[in-house]
Amino acid sequence: MSIADRIVRVHAEVAQAAVDAGRAPESVAVLGACKTKPVELIREAIDAGQVLLGENRAQSLRDKAPLLAGHSPAPDWHFIGRLQKNKIKYVVPWVSMIHTVDNLALAEAISGRAPHPLGVLIQVNTGDDAAKGGVPSQTALELAKDIQRLDSLTVRGFMTMPPMTEDPEDCAPFFSEVAALGEAGRAAGLQTDVLSMGMSRDHRVAIRCGSTIVRIGTAIFGARD
Repeated sequence: MSIADRIVRVHAEVAQAAVDAGRAPESVAVLGACKTKPVELIREAIDAGQVLLGENRAQSLRDKAPLLAGHSPAPDWHFIGRLQKNKIKYVVPWVSMIHTVDNLALAEAISGRAPHPLGVLIQVNTGDDAAKGGVPSQTALELAKDIQRLDSLTVRGFMTMPPMTEDPEDCAPFFSEVAALGEAGRAAGLQTDVLSMGMSRDHRVAIRCGSTIVRIGTAIFGARD
């Protein structure tokens, strides 16, 4: 199956999952997680209509983004990996959103380097997994309020990677937990309308729980290299 065929299939599946959840198909965006993939394959995906892209390594984004800067249509880059402060300079010139902000010091460093207004998501560690970044749900909203006070940044919502489970349905409580944070943020006057939840194996569950961005890698680009 070609990458163009995969993209058509994934977008159709996501749209149907939204309809099945009683939502409009356009309420869920598909982000192509192009981790480890070469520029040639990413260019093929863009030409097939997959312009929303996510990279999880700062150096990879630094190297790939300039090679695609003049492409038409232009890619819309999001950063979806753990970000160290000394690598912010590789990321902020290229992205419209960072999904993985989990502390105020990192947000302050991003704000200090952002050349344009930048959207950020608060990463929530719903499974209390020491191997993953993110803040506990109990402190995520307060962190969002603190970051919203910074220049150049807008807190757009929350992101999570739930624990790996045998049955994707077991992720539903974690996704619902983060969806509730989005509602609480809006009630507090924040623009928390973005929920980055769900990947290739569990995106249907995430959509049912309110996800607005699903991060799809394997189903579009194949197994990670």
